[in-house]
Amino acid sequence: MNHKLTEAQLFLLNISFVTGSSILMAPGLTAAYARNDAWLSMLFALGAGLLLNVIFLLCLKQFHYASIFSVMEQAAGRYAGTAINIVIIFYSLHLAAYVVRNLSNFMITSISPEASSFTFQAAIILVSLYSVYFGGNNLARVNQFYAPIVMVLLFVSFILVINQFDFSNLKPVLYRGIKPVWSGAYTTIGFPFLEMLLLFCLTGYMSKKKNIPAAYLFSLFTGGIILVLIVLFSIGIQGYDLVQRQTYSTFELMRDIDIIDLLERVEVLIGIAWIFGIFVKITICFLCAMLGFQSISRHSTYRPFLLPAGVFVFVLSNGIHENIISFSDFVSSYWTIWWFALYLLMTLTMIAGILFKRHTKTLN
Repeated sequence: MNHKLTEAQLFLLNISFVTGSSILMAPGLTAAYARNDAWLSMLFALGAGLLLNVIFLLCLKQFHYASIFSVMEQAAGRYAGTAINIVIIFYSLHLAAYVVRNLSNFMITSISPEASSFTFQAAIILVSLYSVYFGGNNLARVNQFYAPIVMVLLFVSFILVINQFDFSNLKPVLYRGIKPVWSGAYTTIGFPFLEMLLLFCLTGYMSKKKNIPAAYLFSLFTGGIILVLIVLFSIGIQGYDLVQRQTYSTFELMRDIDIIDLLERVEVLIGIAWIFGIFVKITICFLCAMLGFQSISRHSTYRPFLLPAGVFVFVLSNGIHENIISFSDFVSSYWTIWWFALYLLMTLTMIAGILFKRHTKTLN
C-alpha cells in the first residue's frame, strides 16, 4: 500500500473534504439562524476554523508533523495514547456513517424517491473500501484528476445563474445584530472545519513535511471561500426565506436553469460534484480509521479491518436517526460541540506532551 502524498495532492484532498458534503447543506444550516446574513456566518465560521487549525498545527509542528496516531501515543504514553486513538477511530467511523446517511437522504429525497436507501449506502461504502484497500496515494491520484473537473462544473453552474442574483436579498446587513450571525457560524465550524482533524492522519506520509502548514491552511481557506460564495449565491438568488426551508438549497437552485432548451437539468452537475466530495470524505474517514487500527494493533496491514468497519458504518448509518429532520437538527445543534470535544482532547494531549518534553523524539 502506498500512502505517500505531495503537497498538491494534500491541497486538493482538503478542498474536496471541506466542500464535499457542505456544498448542499451549508446554505440551509446558516440561513436557519442568520437569515440574509448567512454568508457572514459562513465567513465567521471560516475564520474560526482557520484559527483553531493554526493552533493545532503549531502543536503538531513540535511532533514533526507525524501522524496523529503516533503523536497521541508519543504525547500521552502507550496506554492512554491507545485509548485516545480508539476515540479518534470511533469519530472517523461515526463521521463516515453520517456522511453515508447524508448521501442516501439526498438520493431518496431529490433524485430517486422510489429507490431503497440501502442500495446507495452499500454502493458508496463498497467503492470507498475498495479505494482504501489500495492506500492513500490511490485516493489522492483519483482526486487529483477529478477535483479540478468538479470545481469547473461548479464554477460553470454558478455562472449560469449569476443573472438571477439580487443584492436586495442580502439587505439589510446585520439588521438583527451579531448574535444570529454567530449562531449560524456555530453550526458550520464543526461541519466541516473541525472535521478536518482527521486529515492529520496523513501528515506522516507527506514527502515534504515543511510544506504541510501552507498546503493545509491554504486549502482550508480556499474551500471555505467556495462555501462562502455558495451561501452568498444561494441567499442572493433565492432569498433566505426559501433557503432556510430547503435541506439541499444549492441543488434546488440549479433546477431552474434552462438555456434555450439545450442545457437543462444543470442541477445534475451539482449532484455530481457533491457525490464525488462525499466519496472522498467517506474514503478519508475509512482510511483514518484503518490507519488507527493498524497503529494500535501493531499489524503490518489494515486490510483485515476493512470489511468489519464497512459493516459497522452501514449499520450505524441506518440507526443514528429516524428521519432527515432529526438528522439535520442534530447536526445544527450538537455537531460543532461534538467535534470540539475531540479537538480539545487532542490539542490538550499534545500540549501536555510538549510540557513534559515528550515531543523531542522524531516520529515516523
